[in-house]
Amino acid sequence: MKQLLLVVILLLDLSGVQAQTTERQDAVGRFRFVPSVMITYNPYSIKDWMNNSVSCNHRFQLGFGVEAEYRLHEFVGVAFGCDYVVQGVKTSEYRGSYSYIGSYNKNEEHEVKLKSLCVPLLVCLHPLPNDRMALKFGYQMDFLLGMGDNYKKICHDVPMSIAYSFDDRLQLELRYNIGVSDIFKEKGTSVTRDCYILSAGVRF
Repeated sequence: MKQLLLVVILLLDLSGVQAQTTERQDAVGRFRFVPSVMITYNPYSIKDWMNNSVSCNHRFQLGFGVEAEYRLHEFVGVAFGCDYVVQGVKTSEYRGSYSYIGSYNKNEEHEVKLKSLCVPLLVCLHPLPNDRMALKFGYQMDFLLGMGDNYKKICHDVPMSIAYSFDDRLQLELRYNIGVSDIFKEKGTSVTRDCYILSAGVRF
């Protein structure tokens, strides 16, 4: 009886692995779309003209976007996306002539919200046989919207993320964007746009 039970469990396990492998193979050559909502957290790095760090109160903001992945192989795909995000920061000690960092709020703190249209291009790795997890990395171009003449219109990031699907639809993803370009045109103040993004999406 024990031997028969072991044989049944083994057959069920093998059938499950075969179904998962078939699912991965069926995904090759197809697109998968993931619209999502996002929460961003901004660990900004700000330095003044004397290279002194400026203390910041980091801000949480909302965003939304969509990503399309094309599966090249069972384990590898490429993805591109279009995201609208708002990244904000308040500086509690920054004063002086460099007011272009942002406007004063009612507490006489500098405050700025950066609205961006982000376009990532990613390589996606799928290491698990159940196809639930994806590791992503690549390049991202950000287009700043309506920020005035003191800001660069385009900046660049290096995104890295891990995504996990709890079922065939719901997906959570944690991404870290490394800012590799300064967003200010003027010399003397440096701001990089590092950003953490937690997103929840639905896979189609």
